[in-house]
Amino acid sequence: MEKNVTGPRITRWDFFKIFIASFFMQAVWNFRSLISVGFSVCFFPVLGKLCENREAKREFFHRHLRFFNAHPYFASFALGVSLRLEQMRSSGELQIPDMLDRLKEVLIGPLGAVGDRLFWATIKPASLIFGMFWLLLAPNTPLKVAALVATFLVYNVPHFYFRYKGLREGYDHPMDIHKYVNQKRFENLRKTYLAMFVVSLIALAIVFGYRVFQMHPALIAVFVCSSVYAFLFNKVIKNFYLVCLATFTFFLTVGILFF
Repeated sequence: MEKNVTGPRITRWDFFKIFIASFFMQAVWNFRSLISVGFSVCFFPVLGKLCENREAKREFFHRHLRFFNAHPYFASFALGVSLRLEQMRSSGELQIPDMLDRLKEVLIGPLGAVGDRLFWATIKPASLIFGMFWLLLAPNTPLKVAALVATFLVYNVPHFYFRYKGLREGYDHPMDIHKYVNQKRFENLRKTYLAMFVVSLIALAIVFGYRVFQMHPALIAVFVCSSVYAFLFNKVIKNFYLVCLATFTFFLTVGILFF
């Protein structure tokens, strides 16, 4: 942590409370400022330390309820930066509000791009396929529960880590935060999950294919039709999650009607 921190003392317990509050950042959305309401609520645990009276609190929310958007996990970097600058402001550095607005505005693009690429495009689908493979392979309920727990950990270990790590790094290095939010820093992690995605997908296809060809011919026909349906639907919609939902609905409907 940088030395010579001015303003009210922020403890580890304060950081932990802000970390917990950050899980509710997406509880409130609006078209004007997107996640700024939830972002502002994250400061509630330390608001009394940062603002000495009601007028100061009103000015605080006036600053932070402006437009802000970022990946919900990586928004913690901006939380840390804002916490440090608000702490400096409370010590009398009046230029901080303008600096805070500029920094948050600059961070919107990198936090969204890096977070989306790492989590939505890589870790999330990799964890999903990983979990599907082990659920399919597990022969009994206890092992299926273990597979679900493993899937939860595979996804949420990096999620929890960066949600808290970003908060601390943003606080410790507010003026150099750009060094900690870049694609190269997370590339090895992304490649690891990408490799897990490929291996899990191949293994899932092998195991699922083996199971399919042990099924009744009519069920095989339904599976083939569902695969063709998914392929054609994907050509039109180009949305992975919507295609999965539509294919599952098609498979379920056929099963209910004919089996």
